[in-house]
Amino acid sequence: MENILEKVNKAKHEEIPDLAHDKFIEVYSQKFGKETAEAFFEEQRGFFLNELLSGPYKTMLQEAKGTSIYFAFLFLAINNLSLEKGLSTTCYLECRRVKIGEKMDENKKKNVNIYESSAVITVTGYGEILLRQRAGQIRSVDNPKVVYDCDSFRYGEDNGRSYVKYEKAIPRPAGAKVIACYVRIVKADGSTDYFVLDTDEILRLKQYSGRANRSWDNDTHSWIERPNALYGKSSDGSDIDTGFLKSKTVKHAFKGYPKLSIGSGGALEADKDTEPQEEAPATTEKPTNGVSVETSDDDPFNQ
Repeated sequence: MENILEKVNKAKHEEIPDLAHDKFIEVYSQKFGKETAEAFFEEQRGFFLNELLSGPYKTMLQEAKGTSIYFAFLFLAINNLSLEKGLSTTCYLECRRVKIGEKMDENKKKNVNIYESSAVITVTGYGEILLRQRAGQIRSVDNPKVVYDCDSFRYGEDNGRSYVKYEKAIPRPAGAKVIACYVRIVKADGSTDYFVLDTDEILRLKQYSGRANRSWDNDTHSWIERPNALYGKSSDGSDIDTGFLKSKTVKHAFKGYPKLSIGSGGALEADKDTEPQEEAPATTEKPTNGVSVETSDDDPFNQ
């Protein structure tokens, strides 16, 4: 008798959510109650199929193994996260190229890496806030604040606790430059913590973005690094897009916190900027449209 994974690998990708129905309902009901399980399944099935067939990674996802799509869909049930888009999107479906082994290249006379396309649910910074609240690590997170060179701003530690002293300049002069962004976190015990993304960290992330998005130029016989355009063009990072900076701040705010157990089929977006990357082939396809997360000064961070 065929098991579910054998069925999944033979099925069309758009049929996989229906094949996962019983397991999805079972997992969700055990953790979050059966009353809303069926409704949540139907809702996420629609969002998932839209991302799978029409989203920015649709072409790459066509190459993904059926089992990776199956586990990505179940990830939503395991963590009760929704693919619904909004100002505080919690996750999205993407496709990553992962190394699965090596083989001998007879022409080059050396081992070369073997890659496979894999569907992954990536949890945004906003989704991570929700998961850490459920895990009892934090109570709430304030709206991130962008700091300019005209503001009064200091941060550091006092008796083992982080602090921020901030006073906004009013009015803000024309030409003021971005120097940092910070967020205030209220822990489970009521104490406060701060995370600051300063110029040094912005430039480090920009450099990483360039390496992660580099491509081989046959004319110059060298790698061309292309950081995300939202980092701006200045050498000091001062023209970074402020909405992008806010979401980066939220995304990295918990790097010193205990690791979350989120199961297979998904990954934290914060890990994409820190995990070592295997060298993918220069012809690896990129999505035609990037996945963006909008931010607003009125985002409902506190829950």
